[in-house]
Amino acid sequence: MRKASRPLLLVSLALALGACAGGYSGRFKGNGTGARVPASQVKTVASKEALGDTAYTTLGTAIGKAPTAQEAVDLAKQHCGMNGGNLLILNTEPYQSGSRYIADAACATDGSAPKAANTSGKGKPAR
Repeated sequence: MRKASRPLLLVSLALALGACAGGYSGRFKGNGTGARVPASQVKTVASKEALGDTAYTTLGTAIGKAPTAQEAVDLAKQHCGMNGGNLLILNTEPYQSGSRYIADAACATDGSAPKAANTSGKGKPAR
């Protein structure tokens, strides 16, 4: 039994290291709303200044790392949307670091994103 688990461990380790070397990764840091927004509905904005007078609430920071700049932005949009954001405000242009591009952006909502459903078990169910 012990010998059978070693090859499985080695294969898992090789796959994990391969994914980290030049693959895709991303994260969200902040306080999301709990509701999910599809990445296709997350609007990308070049900077805070480009928003003009649009009111928004910052939820946190979304980071995407991928082989191309567009894929890095798309990954940041996914992380932003998973946390209830519908605005991805780029802090900088996507930049290359080693073999990957990094998109560093603020994740925000302008109030038009859906609200989280009541999942606490308290109150009346949504109709």
